[in-house]
Amino acid sequence: MIPALASLLALQKLDSAADDAAKRLEELPAVEAALDERVAAAATAVDAARARLAENHAARRTLEKDVAAVDARLARFNDHKAAVKTNQEFTALLSEIDTARAEKDRIEERILLLLEEADAIEADVAAAEADVAAARKDGEATRRELASEHKALEERIATIDVTRKGELAGLEPALLARYQQLRKGRRGIAVTAMTGEICSACLIRLRPHVVQQVRRNDEIVQCESCQRILYFEPGPDEAGA
Repeated sequence: MIPALASLLALQKLDSAADDAAKRLEELPAVEAALDERVAAAATAVDAARARLAENHAARRTLEKDVAAVDARLARFNDHKAAVKTNQEFTALLSEIDTARAEKDRIEERILLLLEEADAIEADVAAAEADVAAARKDGEATRRELASEHKALEERIATIDVTRKGELAGLEPALLARYQQLRKGRRGIAVTAMTGEICSACLIRLRPHVVQQVRRNDEIVQCESCQRILYFEPGPDEAGA
């Protein structure tokens, strides 16, 4: 392979690696934002569960006041028994007592249901709080990993930049300009391999004489379809031959 083509291929590999690293750097803030969103969602679930528990307690307090009011009525009824003079009045009083007791039973049954519901809600609160703790713990660990990755990516880009400058030194300005123009117009890929008789980038079959030119790796040959610079990398059998 001629030095110019080898330099272009090395340059392409370096630039692709730098592109990948830069792309990953751009993704990291979104990863961190997702961590924040997970913690926020877990915290919202805790607030919602606590609000439900507070509503449950408020409802129970209201019902307990209702029970106390019924008990006060029953006490008055019991006190009034001594003043009853006729059977009709006594029967009416007993009816009032029965009605009050039935009302008290209904209220107490609702209180029991609320107590059972409170147990379930408290379990939900505990689970939601555990989710928050787990999200924060995982988030802290992931942030440390992201910080380490961020540093490694920046160091990798810096290393690539140094190596890239060395490859640029051996390229003619016109060839470098052609390479850079192709990179700009071909989604970052200016140099690509010929696979079989096909350009591996645009997947167009090359003409026979172009195939032979590329196979020799002794000149700069461009794909007639996408204009990318082509090179040939022989397989194990061909390399041995």
